[in-house]
Amino acid sequence: MGGTSLADSSLPQESPMSFRQCTLAATVVAFVSLHHIGIAGGGVDHSLFDEVLKKYVVNGLVDYASLKKDKSFGDYLTLLSNIDPDAIGNEKARLVFWINTYNAFTLKVIVDHYPLKSIRDIEKDGKGPWDIVWIRIGRKNLSLNNIEHDIIRKEFAEPLIHMALVCAAVSCPPLRSEAYTPEKLFIQLKENTKAFFRDPLKNRYDEKTNTVYLSELFEWYGGDFDERYGSGKKFGIAELGVDPIKNPEVKYVPYDWSLNVKK
Repeated sequence: MGGTSLADSSLPQESPMSFRQCTLAATVVAFVSLHHIGIAGGGVDHSLFDEVLKKYVVNGLVDYASLKKDKSFGDYLTLLSNIDPDAIGNEKARLVFWINTYNAFTLKVIVDHYPLKSIRDIEKDGKGPWDIVWIRIGRKNLSLNNIEHDIIRKEFAEPLIHMALVCAAVSCPPLRSEAYTPEKLFIQLKENTKAFFRDPLKNRYDEKTNTVYLSELFEWYGGDFDERYGSGKKFGIAELGVDPIKNPEVKYVPYDWSLNVKK
């Protein structure tokens, strides 16, 4: 942002019978909880995140001040933290889980430090916001970079994830006003790609100079597009509708790291 294609709490001292009862009760609660969030059906229920995004995201910009006060956002993060991703039923649902998780915890790190001008202003113990290990998912502690590079990019051969993972900056692809879902994933990725390339501040073609200007994303992660599209450059040229026979010069647009805040 390749991999396979897409595609403890302590107990009080009690009798053995009481211990078995506690264990049974815990098992029942765990089953009910997992069923409620959708694991039993092969996926995770992201409807809480969907509601949050609909309320606070407009044209890719976020009302962080209001989001910071929203209890349901915290509930969704708690839900994610209690998921075992390996229990999710299929590959597409796992990819959706990790995309939504990345975006949700990116929003979380912003609201925890809001107000601020850029995500790059966040630092702890000499580490930037992407390298701080603070995200609990199941039994693992992760950083945003762990999720993007060690899980999503490594396990899923899907270059269009770069149109979905949003780093809270103006130059990022737009954050959708809805959560990703397994049923709509590829439609959503394609819609985000089109929206990203419609913005001339991020990608454009200058016919007079025969120059294609692409987001720096395609310089950083161009190799992820090689297998399916030939290269990041070829992908960008095609998305801009430029005939490759013109052999345009390709330049990269400097990234604007200003916060994607709704004013």
